Amino acid sequence: MLSVRLTPDMESRLDRLCRETGRSRSGIVKEALARFLGADPGAGRLAGHARIDARSLAMHRAIAEKIRIRPGLADAARENIRRWRRRGVDVSAFAEWEAILDRGIEETVRVMTDPSEEGSRLRHSTPFTGMLTPKERRRFFEAPRA
Repeated sequence: MLSVRLTPDMESRLDRLCRETGRSRSGIVKEALARFLGADPGAGRLAGHARIDARSLAMHRAIAEKIRIRPGLADAARENIRRWRRRGVDVSAFAEWEAILDRGIEETVRVMTDPSEEGSRLRHSTPFTGMLTPKERRRFFEAPRA
């Protein structure tokens, strides 16, 4: 058993990662420690990360469809960024997302569904949380693994 005190920022970021990936805090921390200590050279991890990225892309495609139908949903992404900043959480991707949102719905949808590394990087700091219902999210997390 190990107890570790995290800074509020680290705790917030860890909780967000848990929500986005559906993984537990302990699972994420164990994986990070294993990598740092060299105990697990990452065998099979690429497939895991590829699976997470694929799920994130699929979820963002579903969100993009909602935004195409109801463009006002993009305002919720802006509000998420504002709320996180008020709580002291700010990452450089937030400014990037604000600039993307300023360019309109089509550009926002294009970027959020971009399968490139750049698209993946931006999805790691997505402001589109809360746009899928719990039932819709569950569909993505319960899907069989490829």
